Amino acid sequence: MEWIAILKCPITGKDLRALTPEEINTLNSKIAQGQVWQGDGKAFTEPLQKGLITSDGTYIYPIIKEIVLLLKDLVVVDSKDKIIKDTISDDKKLVKNFYDQKGWHTDEAGNYEDAVIYEDLRDVSKEYLRKCHDRVARFLNPSGTYMLDAASGALQFSDYLQYSANYKYRVCVDFSFQALSEAKRKLGDKGLCILCDMTNMPFKDGVMDGFVSLNTVYHIPKDEQATAIKELYRVLATNGKGVVVYDWYKHSPWMNFWLLPFRGFVFIKNRILDTFGKMTGTKGAERRLYFYAHTPEYFKENLPPYQLKVWRTVSVPFMRYYIHPWLGGKKILDWLYEKEEKSPEVYGLKGEYPMLVFEK
Repeated sequence: MEWIAILKCPITGKDLRALTPEEINTLNSKIAQGQVWQGDGKAFTEPLQKGLITSDGTYIYPIIKEIVLLLKDLVVVDSKDKIIKDTISDDKKLVKNFYDQKGWHTDEAGNYEDAVIYEDLRDVSKEYLRKCHDRVARFLNPSGTYMLDAASGALQFSDYLQYSANYKYRVCVDFSFQALSEAKRKLGDKGLCILCDMTNMPFKDGVMDGFVSLNTVYHIPKDEQATAIKELYRVLATNGKGVVVYDWYKHSPWMNFWLLPFRGFVFIKNRILDTFGKMTGTKGAERRLYFYAHTPEYFKENLPPYQLKVWRTVSVPFMRYYIHPWLGGKKILDWLYEKEEKSPEVYGLKGEYPMLVFEK
């Protein structure tokens, strides 16, 4: 397991190594006696078959179904005085729970629930979306040893696989065990799947030849988004390249213009529903996911240098409202793609989804 050399303990920063068979037997005896705990203080009750341990023997990280659990609150300790009680925030739990329980499960048609809710799966949009996915590959090194995918999700679109086609390993990190299970199933031995927090990457400096982070950072608490991107940059090797796809949302002047009437309707509808809920004592719909969009100015001030390019100008709501076969939808998207190709910086700034392109 050569890849262990790129990892580090997310608590101490120390090197990690594989547990020996003797250490696993000893640990499983302690588990059976109720003498082992998780970092969050919960009893650890399942016997281990594989795991990693810090060089000083303090912390143990289980490997379950070939997924390495490098999340602080899932660390395994054999003494209560080692319990760190450092659990993830409620906003992060919201994202984790959604994808474990719903987002990365498929419907009867074989589509992930995340795609059904948040993507445009219609035929009229497929070619445009494919070409937008292909754009990412232009700004990455074509080959290398480690390609980091943060957060990978379930690799729901086959287009995503091209980014690591000529890399030895695709390192998938995510909060969701379900996501990583799906990614591992698709990648096999090429996939290194790490359950961890993007704001505290368990990787040594400069070990990744490239990275992608697609439509993820805006689900991280707003005060930690810049930290997550800086972590991606920290682990990038010299001459490495990486791409973050972000969402300007209401900071996109073009989408604000085209979606204003629809957003106005939704705003009024939600106000009516909130008022009705208060009158009847019923609760409104619970939040599905955390979301926060920073401005372009915020990232310019808080990130390492990057180039701004366009990934996709239009949002899914825009496409669902305006793009239809009977309205010449495919021709509109073809025209839009050509405009994006000619002025990628302008469309990246004014449209919905920019690419932040990094290079060391």
